[in-house]
Amino acid sequence: MSHNIKKAVSLYSYSEQWISQENFTYEDMFRHLHGLGVHTLEIVGSQSFSQYPVIPENEVQELLALCKKYDMEFYCYDGYTDHGKIWNHDLTEEEILQEMTYDIMSAKRLGCKLMKSSIPAPFLHRVLPIAEMFDIKLCVELHAPEYPGNDHCQEYARTIKELNTDRIGLCPDFGMFILKPNEIMLDQYRQSGVPDEILDYIVANRFNGYTEETMWEKVQSMGGDDNAHLAVSEMFGFLSWSRSADFEGLKSILPYCIYFHGKFYHIGDDCVETTIPYEELLTMIAQSGYNGYIATEYEGHTFCLNDALEQIERHLQMEDRILAAL
Repeated sequence: MSHNIKKAVSLYSYSEQWISQENFTYEDMFRHLHGLGVHTLEIVGSQSFSQYPVIPENEVQELLALCKKYDMEFYCYDGYTDHGKIWNHDLTEEEILQEMTYDIMSAKRLGCKLMKSSIPAPFLHRVLPIAEMFDIKLCVELHAPEYPGNDHCQEYARTIKELNTDRIGLCPDFGMFILKPNEIMLDQYRQSGVPDEILDYIVANRFNGYTEETMWEKVQSMGGDDNAHLAVSEMFGFLSWSRSADFEGLKSILPYCIYFHGKFYHIGDDCVETTIPYEELLTMIAQSGYNGYIATEYEGHTFCLNDALEQIERHLQMEDRILAAL
């Protein structure tokens, strides 16, 4: 099967090095990715610049110079609208529009084709004219613990269909399709003192009628402490998993997908992701005729893992192997 899937890498993948190593620079990221044959990048605005949302011109020029030196380009600018940035004040619609305008302008300054953000579905029609003015596409990320078939994700698909534009699309994050807990995650809980008995119970009963609150009550009755509470919270939240991958839901939104986040937390020596069904996902995306990028997004810094260089390479090798076999 021929396909039009292309590779990109989010610089977010280097978060642990970026934060913990003073001598780890943008140029280290560019040099590493150039050596892996990667030419297309995503950058997270709120993480990457000394000022945000209006980013400094000298920092923009530094990055563009590195792009030229290493034959790279920025494709996606990851924006962030902090609705609670002002104490005791939720941003108004006009203030949200202003924040998004800054992000769209920053994306344009960096040469991006796409700006990704958490834009509320009823608000898309207001942002669309600004994106058209700056010739930028808008992308809404769909993220765990949601899944493609739920009401929230389907509302985005319906809204985009009603707007009848190719200027706005969806970005499913592969974390939506995690099928079981990652062993790295479970090991971290064990190291913090959470007993296997409690971890085994949470995992075995995650979908047996418990809510996060009732599971915590049960874990408390088993002697669980604050670390066990964190385990419950995360396993019912952004580190949750599904009984089964929502492939039907994904199929229903694929016509509106213009970007994907290849999320992962750990890949072993064999270059196989054991918790996310990458082969099935990449096959579905390829069969849909998708013509765009899947951005490698390593989030091992969740577990303070400082091995992005190794993990990014393994992820790209895994994708190459799967796509070559289609």
